[in-house]
Order: sequence, then C-alpha cells, then structure tokens
Amino acid sequence: MSKLLNFKKVEKPVFKLNNAATSAEIIMYGAIGEDWWDDAAMSAVKFNEELKKLPSSVSEIVVRLNSPGGNVFDGMTIYERLKQHKAKVTVYVDGLAASIASVIALAGDEIIIGDGAMMMIHKPLAGVYGNSEELLKMIDLLDKVEEQLITIYSKKMDKSRIEIAKMLSDTTWFTSDESVEAGLADTKFENCENLYIAASMLDKAHWLKDKPKIKSMNDVVREKLKQVQKDAEGFLAR
Repeated sequence: MSKLLNFKKVEKPVFKLNNAATSAEIIMYGAIGEDWWDDAAMSAVKFNEELKKLPSSVSEIVVRLNSPGGNVFDGMTIYERLKQHKAKVTVYVDGLAASIASVIALAGDEIIIGDGAMMMIHKPLAGVYGNSEELLKMIDLLDKVEEQLITIYSKKMDKSRIEIAKMLSDTTWFTSDESVEAGLADTKFENCENLYIAASMLDKAHWLKDKPKIKSMNDVVREKLKQVQKDAEGFLAR
C-alpha cells in the first residue's frame, strides 16, 4: 500500500506515504467507538479525522477489519463515510467482523473474507436506567435501529426482511463460506496469514492484558461482547 494509516492512541497517527499516494490502508483491529480498555478502538471522530487527511490522489482505500463491534452510531458513521468516499473501498475481513463491524464491512465495494475469518449479526442492544416511559422510549429506539440495520443488510443479502430479522434475533454466526453464501462477503481470500496477524494483535490488546490467556478467537469474542454489554449503559450498542 502506498499509504498506511496506523490508528493507535497517540497524539499524531503514524503515516507512511510513498511517491504514488494513490491507495491507503486503514487497519481496524479493535472495538468500534471510544474504549479506554482497547488501544485499537476506533471512534467515528478519530476515523473522520484520519479520513480527511487522505490526499485527493487516493483512488483506493483498503480496510483491514478484525473487530467484535461496539457503538452502533459510531459504526454507522464510519459506514456512511466510507460509502460516500470517492475512492474504491475494498474490505478484508482478516479475523472477525461482528455486530456493528459487520455493517462497516458492507461499506466495501468489494468484501473479501479470510478463509478462517467469521462474521456475526444480532439485534441492537442497550443499557438503560429510568422509569417505564424511558424504558418504552428505548424499546422504540431499538426497534428503529433494527429496521435501519435490516435495510443495510438487505442491500447485500439475498434474503427477505423477515429472514434477516430472524437471523438478528438468533444472533447468527457465519463462517467464511457461509458469509459468501449469505451475501455478506463477495469472495474468500484463502490465505490465513492475515488472520494470524489479526489474532496476534487482538491478544496483545490493552483490554486483554490482565485476563487469562485465551486460546481461541471465539473465547476472545465472548469476553469482548460481555464487556460491551456490561459497559453499554448510557449509550446504544449492538
């Protein structure tokens, strides 16, 4: 890649630019939204700041994705910014595209999933505290967000809205083959080297340093989803 955007919690992101400057690579190996437990977390604000720094000569953006999801509105914003960009967007699902990260993946003009990678979709979640009226308002908001999600998924998946709603309700996991079959990905990249890199980076994430050693990606996902649900109070997540 002619330009590498390395999103880390530092004051100035690291840029590597060669003379061509026609393509950019964005690494998204962490949670979506602000997350002080995850050094690789990607908020919509940070994503937008970095995207605006791309030179006008960039005609292709490659997104490398390995994320358990996070804040739904940050994810929606990232999705829209990628869809609206003039460059061709190619998304590689290197390890995991779960929850709102699966929506970000769908921003790609081409979506390529690693042979050992997975995707997951489910209903939007929220933590809320308040009286009965506030709880009912949250239910209404969750239903509206779900309808928006179904609309986005239906643009790629050859499924009815009822079928997609059932998949969301069941919390559906897709292998690489199943992702292609369902229409969430266009093709497979049958080289697991990138998956190993993604898994290695996830194991080194700050929010995992005090946890017991995790042997599988599924265990990592379960732990992260539990953390997302626990910390969801005050914002909408999925």
